[in-house]
Amino acid sequence: MRKNSIIIIGVILVWVLLYQLNIILFREFIINNFVHWIFIPQGVRIVAVIIFAELGVVGLFFGTLVTYFWNGFTIGNPLIVALISSINPYLAVNFSRYLLKLDSLFNQLSAEKLLIISLISALFNSAIHQFYFHMRINAKFANDAMVMFFGDFFGSLILLYCMSIAVKWIKFKYRTA
Repeated sequence: MRKNSIIIIGVILVWVLLYQLNIILFREFIINNFVHWIFIPQGVRIVAVIIFAELGVVGLFFGTLVTYFWNGFTIGNPLIVALISSINPYLAVNFSRYLLKLDSLFNQLSAEKLLIISLISALFNSAIHQFYFHMRINAKFANDAMVMFFGDFFGSLILLYCMSIAVKWIKFKYRTA
């Protein structure tokens, strides 16, 4: 129980910190509160679900609620937005796992498969988020969905490839030590 709480709190903290960092670094690329041309936290969604499965989903749900209220968002129902933000990566990762025939530990993960997972995740996230916002507030579905797709895709690639480089560097340092 304690370990699960630590994982959930860790996911919440990483989500909130990277969300706020994304706002600072890419302020010029923000279309509105929910649509960004570069959205690095999308990579957190993928990593949290790959590593922590359902605990990652719970952390993402509460992390989304924190950023929703912290940033003063008023669009849509916060519980529905948090649910969409946390369930989408779970669906995308599991669909990717099935499609790419990956084991539960993602042992055969390659750069090409990360690219495909990022594409699938960005597609799930942008389509479902923008469908909700379109139904709720009659937002510009096609344009916002396209921008969100590219922002999620680029953001997740940036984070996933930075993490890949960091892991390789750590392995290299560990072997040479």
